[in-house]
Amino acid sequence: MRSSVMIGAMLIGAAMGHGVASAQAIDAGDYVPAPDGTQLGLLYLQYANAKGIYADGRNVDPDAELESAVAIARYVGFTKVGGMTLDYQVLQPVGYLRGHGSAAALGETTGFGDTILVSTLWLHEDAESGTYFGVTPYVFVPTGDYRADRPLNLGENRWKGSIQAVVSKKVAPKTILELSGDAMVFGVNDDLGAASQRLTQKPMYRVQGFARYLLDDKNELNARLMYVGGGEQRIDGIEQNNPIATTSILGTWRHTISPKWQLMTQLGTDLDVQNGFKEGARVQLRILRVF
Repeated sequence: MRSSVMIGAMLIGAAMGHGVASAQAIDAGDYVPAPDGTQLGLLYLQYANAKGIYADGRNVDPDAELESAVAIARYVGFTKVGGMTLDYQVLQPVGYLRGHGSAAALGETTGFGDTILVSTLWLHEDAESGTYFGVTPYVFVPTGDYRADRPLNLGENRWKGSIQAVVSKKVAPKTILELSGDAMVFGVNDDLGAASQRLTQKPMYRVQGFARYLLDDKNELNARLMYVGGGEQRIDGIEQNNPIATTSILGTWRHTISPKWQLMTQLGTDLDVQNGFKEGARVQLRILRVF
């Protein structure tokens, strides 16, 4: 019965936007500001394969599989406000989701995800010591493709908001440590499933830690450990007993091709999952262009 709930209820809430709605899962170095007037164009290509549905830390459906392929276009501009650096960002995902195995009944879908509006204000910048502290609000606008009668959706049919704070500190000539924390709140999806049920969700919290090592002026290796918790859902007021408690790891190689081009390749996996799909492999490519 618990497996049925996970596939039928939690998947509609959690699988829609799978791999899309994690804009707060930042990359190492994102909180080192660029000079005033800098503009960036970025393209993210992400592929993830999640296999096995977990309930209360147990794999209750090892044959269930969810595949996602997502591209995200991102624009970032930098300016100065009151002597502090401020950036302004727009992210637009588009992607593909498909269920396999015992989750094949979820079908497949393609479309646009919800538009994400972001802005970071750096409250502290010290390039000499390599110390930075920034605060970032996120707004997820429900512009993505969504149909209540479709189990998988790229859009979520609800507003979301988040606040994130990050500190970055150079602790040795080639070593940088970074720590990020954020909290997300969710609006209501009042058109969930064929019965037009009402989905609500408790706040979700995320902590990310980074260790960066600068090989030379063009190459960097770094690793991220991330924990996501909270976010239990209710459907028509009924608790789903599905709080998130997921720990994951991601390794990155960042390569500067030229002063205007940068390439980032990443490989990650979930280490521990309490409820929901467990990602076995996540592969990401990021292309950055400086204007």
